[in-house]
Amino acid sequence: MSYIADKIIVNGNIHTMDDINETAEALAIYGDQIIAVGSNTEIKALADKNTQMIDAQGQLVLPGFQDTHIHFQATSADFFHYVPLHEMKTMDDLLSEIERFCRENPHKEWIKGIGFNPSIFNENNLTKERLDAVTGGRPALIFSFDYHSGWANSEAFRVAGVTAASPEPASGSYARCADGSPKGYIYEDAIWAMNRFSPSFSDEDYFEAMQHYCKVFNQHGITGILDAVAPRKTMENYQALNQQGHLTLRVAATSKIFAHLPLAEQLQELLSLREIYADDMVSLHSAKFFLDGVLESGTATLLEPRSDTGTTAPLMFDQPQINEFFTAFDKEKFQLHVHTIGDGAVNAALNGIEYARQMNGAWDSRHQLAHIQLVTGSDFPRFKQLGVYGNVQPLWAQPDPDNDKIALEMLGEERCRQIFPIGELVRQGMVCALSSDWGVSTFDPFAIMQTALTRQVSGASESSPAHNPHYRIDIDTAIKGYTINAARAAWREKTTGSLTVGKFADLIILNQDLYTISPYEIEKTKVLLTLLGGKEVYRAPSY
Repeated sequence: MSYIADKIIVNGNIHTMDDINETAEALAIYGDQIIAVGSNTEIKALADKNTQMIDAQGQLVLPGFQDTHIHFQATSADFFHYVPLHEMKTMDDLLSEIERFCRENPHKEWIKGIGFNPSIFNENNLTKERLDAVTGGRPALIFSFDYHSGWANSEAFRVAGVTAASPEPASGSYARCADGSPKGYIYEDAIWAMNRFSPSFSDEDYFEAMQHYCKVFNQHGITGILDAVAPRKTMENYQALNQQGHLTLRVAATSKIFAHLPLAEQLQELLSLREIYADDMVSLHSAKFFLDGVLESGTATLLEPRSDTGTTAPLMFDQPQINEFFTAFDKEKFQLHVHTIGDGAVNAALNGIEYARQMNGAWDSRHQLAHIQLVTGSDFPRFKQLGVYGNVQPLWAQPDPDNDKIALEMLGEERCRQIFPIGELVRQGMVCALSSDWGVSTFDPFAIMQTALTRQVSGASESSPAHNPHYRIDIDTAIKGYTINAARAAWREKTTGSLTVGKFADLIILNQDLYTISPYEIEKTKVLLTLLGGKEVYRAPSY
């Protein structure tokens, strides 16, 4: 059956990410799908007077980008409703900004903030008394930019009932004064134990924030995401926003599994969520495990002890529990999505996946490790051997004086030369998906791809300092990491990820050719047009 196209894109420099037809001049769309890809002449034959013609004017056309490790709903609300502290470099600036927010928001029951840098601000300077001085008696809870540490004032500890006699929460801790009372700084899951005492966002708060950031993401060429921590209420909100017609991102999701909760109950919850949320716009398909924390807070798990203290942080699940939990979820055909920073966590995750494979047999699981800051040499080939994907955040692989100083003290020079070994993992056959972990850092895919190629800061030149440049990747790997490999990582390559007949017409037109420009120009790229299922969700004013 032949169709007359609803939309046609002509005169494009189309890179399809389809291995059979890699490039084309034009494509045709009917409804929400691509119905033909080929030459201008071939595709124009599918038009009539009602067909919308889009002249790409020789510009690069790609599948829409997919960010497959992001905290979209939570970060949207945090950034929209909390005091932003990402740019604060001094204690005076930090306190001044919190004080301003308190003054301008007298109606807020709690003062909440996001974004302080734990490489600059830590348990030695973020005391409860300092926060007391600018929050006027209201409880306050401030999150670091990576959500692995936090800062609370005296009233927040009082409301949460945290005293010198309080035990440490599972997978978290409180910095303590000499008498055992909370000092002000909090680590890992202690943050969420305290956060439960603060008011939750309303559904309307979430909808307002998500609707805003959906448009912002579309403007940057993003048409799909994977929410890395999505409990039932988060999934309900995504579905509701979609039913309202305001969700302009395809959402896949993973839900967090806890070491201290019963395995059977958590498995049944994910089975229920997977059955309910299983359409092309909102789906849940994987189980999220945090095996360690982050280097900056000293909560990353290392195979060899730290150079400075001779210690290392424990795993959040021990190896027998990892094996048991991984095997149970793998048996039910859930993908495993595992937070791994230190080489000890990476090794434990690979061991658990290998064990599950031995128990259940091999299948196309595409289990993935996220972050992968440090890998021991013998674990590099195991990614390919076990079919494990790498879900990496290249923006972190750039010179950062504060973080680099911490890493050097903790790891020593030799191990620091092995940080974020993305290029070596790719060379050894790992399938690589690029992502942002927003709100830990920017979601801008062009800034992230530039760093993946250069391992240098924004605005750098070839002669600027680079962070482990031997681990750079090329532009083809980077683009695939945001398109077809990202779709594979999210288990939706049958419908997205390439500009192929029968797939959704999720595509973008850019103002410059990423394949031919200097890597140092990538971050300047602008999106001219974004289509989601053939529907225009962003158009640049000048296009």
